[in-house]
Amino acid sequence: MRAMFADFKNYLRRYKPRTLGGRIFMLMMLGGVIIATLSAMASYYVIERDERISRAYTLGFTIRELLRIAENPEFEADIVDIAARDGMVLRILPKDDVGGLLLFSRPAQHIALPARLSNTGWPISVKVHFQRGKLSSAQRAKIEATENPSLFFAELSREIARVGLEAQIEILMPSGKRVLVSHDELWAHYSSPSLVFLMFLMGVAAVLAVFAALADLMAGPFKNLTRAIINQGDEVGGPPVEERGPTEARSMAAAYNDLRERISRMLGDRTRMLAAISHDLRTPSTRLRLRAEFIENDELRETVLRDLDEMDSLLSDALDFLGDWIAKEEERTVDFVSVLEAICDDYADLGRPVAFDGPQPLQFSSVHTVFGGGDAPHSFDGKRSIRLSCRPGTLKRAFTNLIENALKYGHRANVSLDATADNVLVTIRDDGPGIPDEHQDKVFLPFYRVEGSRARTTGGSGLGLSIVKTVIDAHDGNITLRNMPGRGLEVIISLPRRVTTGEA
Repeated sequence: MRAMFADFKNYLRRYKPRTLGGRIFMLMMLGGVIIATLSAMASYYVIERDERISRAYTLGFTIRELLRIAENPEFEADIVDIAARDGMVLRILPKDDVGGLLLFSRPAQHIALPARLSNTGWPISVKVHFQRGKLSSAQRAKIEATENPSLFFAELSREIARVGLEAQIEILMPSGKRVLVSHDELWAHYSSPSLVFLMFLMGVAAVLAVFAALADLMAGPFKNLTRAIINQGDEVGGPPVEERGPTEARSMAAAYNDLRERISRMLGDRTRMLAAISHDLRTPSTRLRLRAEFIENDELRETVLRDLDEMDSLLSDALDFLGDWIAKEEERTVDFVSVLEAICDDYADLGRPVAFDGPQPLQFSSVHTVFGGGDAPHSFDGKRSIRLSCRPGTLKRAFTNLIENALKYGHRANVSLDATADNVLVTIRDDGPGIPDEHQDKVFLPFYRVEGSRARTTGGSGLGLSIVKTVIDAHDGNITLRNMPGRGLEVIISLPRRVTTGEA
């Protein structure tokens, strides 16, 4: 069975249009055909109902002719046969036989006969039996207003057919006989036009819902391509986008994959070139440092060595930014509180204004029980530990860069740490002038500098925040900047709180 379904699916795929325009055209044609078919069915139903009502009107004249000779016993069999030719079921019951009248549970509706019929030997009374429902007051008034005997039964038959419910007519003749007339086709259950129209609307709505789902499915390859572009962002690595869907989607995915590959090759060539240049500059820098030691002028020697230190720092930052040092470090579980506190303590030992505020102790409230308990909060004593799976060496480099920036441009660094069930939050605040809002998204770009207090004259390679952003992204974290009211910059780092299984 599964093989047959797969063969049928492949057969349909063989004749499926390749282009997006062809698939849209096919969808429009198929939807148009289905809606046209529903419209034709509804129209046919309404037309057939009108025809049935017209036939019921003609049936009333036949009933009138049959009643004309119903009193003659010799023609009883003929009357039944004649009625059967028109699809009627006619039964003549004796005066005292009421067994055939117990077919419907609802009380019969009496139809008042016109005055002229009571003096011409016509029926004494006419009743209509419905299994459910009844003739409306307007319908009865229309029937009872007729004075012509033929029109009376014609209107009666037509209005019963218009109701669209199974019915029988009971006619009491002057001789006491009861004539029961029914018609399985014309006086039967039949849906009203309003119900047919409602069903048509429901069918159209169902078709539109199905085709909306198909249209969304048709747009799936384009959505997947958009999602892949958004998720990958600036990354040019990773698996290529799947090339599937209509021809246009395949072409776009192929062009995007080709573009990513060319950009990856270009970035790789640039990275290798810059890394080679930075590495080769190490040798002359070392030679210059050795030669600087022979400078007799102390002030000049210190100036040259300071410049060489700055150049070595620039080279180190460039090599770190261009290298794959983050991926080389193995991920392990550490006490993140101790890691961050050790960084801050190193600065404090050197007399640098760096303060650390660790996570607040865990608190809980006791539960009311029959044995006591209350709402007073309780907390654990001692230092709170936060276990985190990470690359601690790279995180140390990132937080060191952030603290250095805070000290360089904000004169102090207040580091605070907190954690939720899902994230670890680190906040670093300084007293500097902050960063204008229009520059906050750009300061993480390599070599980008903000004018003013953060100009080149203050030093730095322009890669510190780029390295921070690379490290935080490698840990699936997030970093945001916010200018505090009055003065100062607040840096908020959020890292997902995860612990590798099996590690302490």
